[in-house]
Amino acid sequence: MTAPDDMLAAQRQLTEIFRQACPFDQKVRDALQLGVSYLGVDNGHLTRIDTATNDWQAMVSTDDADGHTPPELELDLRETYCRRTIDAGEQLAVPEISASEWADDPAHQSRELDCYLGTPIVLDGEPCGTVCFVAATGCEPFTDADRQFADLLACLLERELERETVATALTNQTTLATVLNRVLRHNLRNEMSVIRGFTQLMAEELEADRAESTHAETVFEHIDDLLGLSEKARELERIVTADADRTATDIGALVERLVDDVAADYPEASISVVAAGSVTTAVLPSFERALRELLDNAAKHAGSAPTITVTVETVPDAVEIEITDDGPGLSNQEIDVLDTGTETPFTHGSGLGLWLAHWIVSSHEGTIDAVATDSGTVMTVSVPRKPAAGISPELPELTRARDTYRAAVEGARDAIIVVTDDGRIVEANPAAGELFGLDNTDLRGRVITELFSESIPVEELWADADPSERATVTAVDDAGSERVIEYTATPEIVADHHLFVGRDVTERVAREAELSRKTQAMDAAPIGIIIADHTAEDNPIVYANNAFCELTGYEEREVLGRNCRFLQTDDTDPGRIRRLREGIDAAETVSVTLRNRRQDGRLFWNHVTVAPVEAGGEQLLVGFQEDVTDRIDRPLSPDGAPN
Repeated sequence: MTAPDDMLAAQRQLTEIFRQACPFDQKVRDALQLGVSYLGVDNGHLTRIDTATNDWQAMVSTDDADGHTPPELELDLRETYCRRTIDAGEQLAVPEISASEWADDPAHQSRELDCYLGTPIVLDGEPCGTVCFVAATGCEPFTDADRQFADLLACLLERELERETVATALTNQTTLATVLNRVLRHNLRNEMSVIRGFTQLMAEELEADRAESTHAETVFEHIDDLLGLSEKARELERIVTADADRTATDIGALVERLVDDVAADYPEASISVVAAGSVTTAVLPSFERALRELLDNAAKHAGSAPTITVTVETVPDAVEIEITDDGPGLSNQEIDVLDTGTETPFTHGSGLGLWLAHWIVSSHEGTIDAVATDSGTVMTVSVPRKPAAGISPELPELTRARDTYRAAVEGARDAIIVVTDDGRIVEANPAAGELFGLDNTDLRGRVITELFSESIPVEELWADADPSERATVTAVDDAGSERVIEYTATPEIVADHHLFVGRDVTERVAREAELSRKTQAMDAAPIGIIIADHTAEDNPIVYANNAFCELTGYEEREVLGRNCRFLQTDDTDPGRIRRLREGIDAAETVSVTLRNRRQDGRLFWNHVTVAPVEAGGEQLLVGFQEDVTDRIDRPLSPDGAPN
């Protein structure tokens, strides 16, 4: 990847990368590679960090699989520079570690990296990783532009991860609705048909001779099945939407206890456990229910006196629980439920027990592998020893069941709105109400374009819409307050319904406009202007305007990160340089006239004024450079200065 010429070019390329319609991993890899080229370092990494366990993992890396820091590399956090970034809670940049206070850091001894720029990734107020760039050898000091690039990359990644989190919740809720809709519709319809038929028969017999009938018993059995199915449906929804923490659990002991319970319920079953010692991993409270459902399924459907063996063992990076029975074997449709968690209009699971098991194991980033043979069924539950990073599948098309995602989007920070073809709002989350200055329930029924100050035809919101593109529109609330809204529009999420996702960027747009005006004013100023970082070693230049570049003959990229002394010559008066340095060290405004040299070698008299300023909590130096050669037309003294 070709390195961009300047910060603006880098920002444009970075924005274009995150607008790509491609998987999250690819976006991150492309963005990191851009950073490597722009910063001139060896490699870049997106890391996942667990401070509770001191786990550090390179989730995405520009390094090769056989390189120094390949993807998926796991380290002890205490042996990485990233721990300093997490502890500080802010970006850290050390261009030459061997010459800094980090020289004795354990990471320097073990990783042999001499250059580091790390920025924390924060989700829901908690650090969860870093974006870091490293090199084996030291480099030039990082400029403000370099650090701003890394900050921008971290912000874009945080937004992508937040969006992935919402997308995952929407996916779960949508799939849940599909499952409940089809399973309950299919099973309840069939069960109710049975109940209706037997009730009719019972009524006819009772009316004929009042004789005892076994049909009443059948009716109550099916009623109990319906009650159990409804209860499992409620539990499935609770599990999918539950927010719980993992706890370290001895899986062997858990299985032993569950087997005892199932054996008591099914005394004809012969159940044994094979476990090689203690096998401990962190699981959610719901994991016990998944294993209970699978054991119940084996004991109930594997014949009148089934033999069941449960084996618990560890494999690389995972724990496996294998449940083997000698029954008739699961049907293909039940295996599909366990393997994929999906169904078609022609294939239905017989109940929600297996759905419960699938959802619970999936929430652990695990799998259930079911194999049916003539000798029985083998179900293998596999869950990772360490939870994976929250990089989620892409959001599928939403169904008409809009209630399925309401719970997921209510807590979203962005405004999420569903509108019809004519722009009428049918769903809006609380963030949408806050954005438009109304209760979200009051938004329903209104036409979305009526909330904008601009006159925009509704169809233009969705015409040729690209979900990766973001546009802006100005909204006005009932009080007359205007807000700038950045939004994306996705047409036809279901037939005749469209998705609008927006956020308030009024303050950001105002800050950017103010910064742009100030920058443009300095860029167009007739006098040379530079800004240097007064807190960084050697006061590197972080900004130079056009007049300075024209005065000295250097391009901006050639001066950023350097001290202004590169303009000095052997003829520059040491006394005046000393006076300039003393003024800077004393944080006082100081002016001197110096003999300097342009890029092409021509000498000129440069009247320099340097003033200390504070901006945005940073200590800066503002330097003004003016060519006064024409004013100095008298002979020079022996020391090279004008008389």
